[in-house]
Amino acid sequence: MFLSTIALPSGRRLSNLLIVLGLAQILIWGVAGGLAYSSTELDSAEQLVWGAAIEGGYWKHPPLPSWIMHGVLRFTNPSVALPLMMAQAAIVIALALSWRLAREFLPPAQAALSVLLTSLILYHNAGADSYNHNTALLPFQAAATLAFFLATRRDSLLHWAGAGFFAGLSILVKYVAVMPLAGLLLYLLLDRSLHHRRTLIGLLLGAAVCLLTLSPHLLWLQQNDYAPFQYAQSVVLPLQGFGTKLGSVGSFLVTQLYRLLPLLLVLALMAWRRPREKQEALPLQQRDRLFIWIAALSPLVVTILFGLASGTRLEARWGANAFLLSGLLAVMLLRPVTTAGLLKLITVLTVAVHVLLCAGLVLGKSMVAEHFGRTTRANFPAAELALATQQAWRTHTSAPLRIVATDIWLGGNLRAFGLPDIAVLIDGSHHKSPWVRREDVRNCGAMVLDDQSKDGRAGPVNPPEQLALIAGAAATGTWQLAWGNDMKQHRTVRWAYLPPQDPSRCAQ
Repeated sequence: MFLSTIALPSGRRLSNLLIVLGLAQILIWGVAGGLAYSSTELDSAEQLVWGAAIEGGYWKHPPLPSWIMHGVLRFTNPSVALPLMMAQAAIVIALALSWRLAREFLPPAQAALSVLLTSLILYHNAGADSYNHNTALLPFQAAATLAFFLATRRDSLLHWAGAGFFAGLSILVKYVAVMPLAGLLLYLLLDRSLHHRRTLIGLLLGAAVCLLTLSPHLLWLQQNDYAPFQYAQSVVLPLQGFGTKLGSVGSFLVTQLYRLLPLLLVLALMAWRRPREKQEALPLQQRDRLFIWIAALSPLVVTILFGLASGTRLEARWGANAFLLSGLLAVMLLRPVTTAGLLKLITVLTVAVHVLLCAGLVLGKSMVAEHFGRTTRANFPAAELALATQQAWRTHTSAPLRIVATDIWLGGNLRAFGLPDIAVLIDGSHHKSPWVRREDVRNCGAMVLDDQSKDGRAGPVNPPEQLALIAGAAATGTWQLAWGNDMKQHRTVRWAYLPPQDPSRCAQ
């Protein structure tokens, strides 16, 4: 009762609180993962490899996350903590933009509450333990949504241009960004107050800016036979029959409910504590409610419709960008009387959930896994592999090691754990690694590392380009790397040494 009589913090104090919580979220993941992990996750390893070079696109994905990684690597070396902190930073920026959007609808306390609730979704904490295209998409999607909303309310061509720019950047992160963007276009159709000439001009301007932003990548796609789409087509699982498609949707939704569980539990607590007769009067117009409904639900709904229409099995991770406005939608529906006591309670619960999830995930993948002799992507002896690679190279030459041909997971871990300056020739393929030319391999030489296991391998088994390199090697051997505390768990890595032919011409 006493807390309910305390005045709510001002908007500035709430902003400062959210900033502190956001910085703490970034720091705790970086410190915990940096101290506990002995290897980095697959998606993070990919970015550490791709981020070594600026390309118009990459064989699996559009380029923007790797460009960002490249920029960050200009100022720091690769490490296991870096992608963890970048992933959480992307989430924090997205939540900050969601706060800014919520302030267009709600008073400061309710807006802060909506952001705290959104942060409880597993995609926005423990589910983002890799810096990948899903986590990198969130701030750009949030920025595009905010700019679009401001454009519709302020009738500003500058905001329309901003919406187009961030829409283009979103697509440069991941092509599925078109799904939430489709929801925004649906809102334009349904809000009749926007059906006038000025909106059409703004929309055309935004589309032009979006196309201009995408144009270098579109040119790259044409020149590279639309490689990311070919990759996507090779990995999707087509479904036959409507019942099978519905089963895929059902499984997808069950997984999304699980990842919403912390949010749902806190919402249940809020509903239980709230007196039935008390609800906050929110200053929302009907068109505002329409926008929130569509912007909050369209990413999920469009994804489901895509799965049904295309007959593609829905992957659980495709829901990663679907819940950025869930907290805002929840506050609009529940209309909680936001007292200082409630805000303090939700803040404490949010911090506790974040700390417990971080500790549980990090310890589970490292110390607990080690104790039970289990292998994870986070407890592989990457530093040991990097040291062995360097020693094998030094046994044969005094030239610097510049190139390692291996799968993308081992390559990213080598860069993070002792060999930050190497270029990775992914699976020995120059198509996958255009930053390494054939003459570079000849001039600089290379180490080839071939993971001999079939389970959990991060690339194709016996890639022909890599086998060809091994066939021409001057020396070969194998290493047995203990993985987990059970000595029966190990990784066999075959290595090969390709001598440098002209180190003086080796590109730096």
